[in-house]
Amino acid sequence: MQNDRIKKEDITGLVLAGGKGSRMGGVDKGLVAFEDVPLVEHVIGILKPQCRTLVVSANRNEDVYAKYGYPVVTDDDKNFSGPLAGIAAALEIVKTPYMVVAPCDSPFLPSDYVERLAGGLNEHRGRAVAAARTNGREQPVFMLIKTDVKHAVREALATGQLALHRWLNRTMNVVWVDFDDEGAFENMNRAEDLTAKNKCL
Repeated sequence: MQNDRIKKEDITGLVLAGGKGSRMGGVDKGLVAFEDVPLVEHVIGILKPQCRTLVVSANRNEDVYAKYGYPVVTDDDKNFSGPLAGIAAALEIVKTPYMVVAPCDSPFLPSDYVERLAGGLNEHRGRAVAAARTNGREQPVFMLIKTDVKHAVREALATGQLALHRWLNRTMNVVWVDFDDEGAFENMNRAEDLTAKNKCL
């Protein structure tokens, strides 16, 4: 029914900034400058208008991330267990029925990112997760997930199922939502990625 459709007010955005940044020399990627602005600011700026509110997942520099005005959550073990650990920590505090996820190093997200993932779940109301796919390539970290499945996330962590794509396909019966622009989900994983992009702009 129309009234049951997922709305912006139903969704909290999670910005994942808790990784090791190993491919960028161990630096905190979210705070690395891109176009003279920290990467995390780009993602916050794109995600904020599409959600009710935001949460940031970080395992260091929590005080810096807190200055953006949103709650900051950390993984329980702080062992950099991957995005699923950050998702699990955020699900413990999120109050909305849905949470959408984006990594801090994805500054090219589309302005209809959340709307399109929500459309995927609206069409498959029995499913708990929708995630992005571009040209047949799964982009599992870019997901919209029901917050009432946090038990399934915790179970995955407890059993060592840290690979998102495998967990989504085998356990969560994910809805894959196709996006045309693969560049929208490009990650700035390495210092040379940032250098090349800055030179092109």
